[in-house]
Amino acid sequence: MEHDKRTIIVREIEHWRRSKLLPEHYCDFLLNLYDASPAERDTRVMGISKQALKNSNWKNWFFGFGLAALVAFIVLHFNSFRFPMQIAVAAILVAGCYTAGILQSRKSPLAGYALVGVGSLMLLGAGVYLLRAYEMDEAPIMLAYVTFCSFVWIIVGLSARLGLFHYCGWAGLLLVYAMVLNARLDLDWIGAQVSWLPLCVVFGWVGWLLHRASKSTGAVLLLVCFTIWWMPELHLLFSGEADLSLLQLVFLIKLIVAGSVLFGLRKKWIEWVF
Repeated sequence: MEHDKRTIIVREIEHWRRSKLLPEHYCDFLLNLYDASPAERDTRVMGISKQALKNSNWKNWFFGFGLAALVAFIVLHFNSFRFPMQIAVAAILVAGCYTAGILQSRKSPLAGYALVGVGSLMLLGAGVYLLRAYEMDEAPIMLAYVTFCSFVWIIVGLSARLGLFHYCGWAGLLLVYAMVLNARLDLDWIGAQVSWLPLCVVFGWVGWLLHRASKSTGAVLLLVCFTIWWMPELHLLFSGEADLSLLQLVFLIKLIVAGSVLFGLRKKWIEWVF
């Protein structure tokens, strides 16, 4: 009877750990108190239970390896498919990775990141490959596709609460914006500041408005704001229009300003992010 009670308590603590109801070190402390046999603990790697692997059915293994073989077959014969079939196959694989990643992100963030990362790479890689294969790789089309991918990453990052992909979506949009600016305008130092810094203010303000409803969203938008702060100098540097001595001086001034603002408002933005 005592062993059964201890087993139930240990399972409940493991559930708390998976559900993030208690911090990791609290769960470890409680397990050390109640688990008389740590060697038999149901440990998990990327959301996969050790006991589940030991007791798994042969049908699950067959399904897993069969699915891997099917994906490998599709990838190896991808070029032999017709264009609509290629789009459909790529869409199904990407949607499958995203769906599995969103579902897994609640139980295991690491597994969620891995699946969403694979889906994101497939989305970008397959699209660029098809555009180039069918000679549709003109700059406007490529920029439009990167914009589409960026919006997908933002939506998936918000849905799965994976801040990295939310940020990558905004980073992709910033890259598209920078390329459009570079192609359409010949910016000097003042023009670059005017083109970027208002966006910095907008993202910081929207992040502050949203941080009470969603800390993760507020933190991502704060990071986007911080990224945009440096974009005028990066834009001039990569466009080859920069006076390096002036660029170094401006970078130093902005570094001092950013450090001073972060220090002065540390109580607010730390509460905002954490």
